[in-house]
Amino acid sequence: MLTDECPFIIDATLKGGSFRKKTVIPTQRMNKKKWYRGKWRVNAEVASLVIEAVHAVTKRGIEIREEGKDYEFFSYHPAAFWAEEKAALEAQVALILSLFPEAKVDCQWEEFFEENWQENWRKYFRPRRISSKLIVLPAWEKYKPEKGEIALFIEPATAFGTGTHETTRLCLKAMEIFFPLEHPQSLLDVGTGTGILAIYGAKLGIKEIVAVDIDPLAIEAAQKNCQLNKVKNIKLIKGSITKGIGSFDWVVANLETKIILPIAELLTSCACKTLILSGILTKEIEEVKAKIRRCCREVFSEGEWACLVF
Repeated sequence: MLTDECPFIIDATLKGGSFRKKTVIPTQRMNKKKWYRGKWRVNAEVASLVIEAVHAVTKRGIEIREEGKDYEFFSYHPAAFWAEEKAALEAQVALILSLFPEAKVDCQWEEFFEENWQENWRKYFRPRRISSKLIVLPAWEKYKPEKGEIALFIEPATAFGTGTHETTRLCLKAMEIFFPLEHPQSLLDVGTGTGILAIYGAKLGIKEIVAVDIDPLAIEAAQKNCQLNKVKNIKLIKGSITKGIGSFDWVVANLETKIILPIAELLTSCACKTLILSGILTKEIEEVKAKIRRCCREVFSEGEWACLVF
């Protein structure tokens, strides 16, 4: 929702191959970091295709707000890339609509400034207790952990949120449960986002940690959160997981199933002891199990989401 602090909106409707827009251009705040947010509403028939197209174009996180007969989700675009990405998305949507002419694909574009976006987060990002020993807090909270408790301070990052989605919480719980059983000395975090899983690993006591992400904005967000949490033993790498990245006691990956499956063999080969996978819908559990080819030791679930430990 727009406020007086962000007086700019582009209304665009992608339907039946047409794209209409209405633009009001701001006269101030031009020197602040600017983003565009796409508010998408599509029907279930083509939701997976549109979401996959958006992800393929942006290589960034997608915030899904509503699922069912219609899907609603947000995409995020730095101003420097927006025009190019919008043109690419128009082409992709036109292709999808040529195959499904009765489908509905609506999008509203909104411009906002990162400072205002951060301020909006302050209205509803509150401390989130993951377990009796773990709490996730916004960067601006003053909190002193009790003895035996770990506090993770997170600065909300555009397109990565606060790192407290169900899939992240499941990963954190799995790490908390299995750490005292295995005491891993090394960790690889694939698709690190805010860096929350890598940072938690460091605070648990894991010595060697590598965190990778294809999005430079994720690396920037993770770096800020490492500094915020006074964690110095995490190596951040912009890029994809490769064969040469090495072997680790633990590998954690909070990714969509469609991203996990093509790299399943690589993830497995990197994990000497334990592989923790999240971002998996409960209906996809068996598909992931079949691909990993390891004994699934534990399944954690919350709502429609699952985290598998191999």
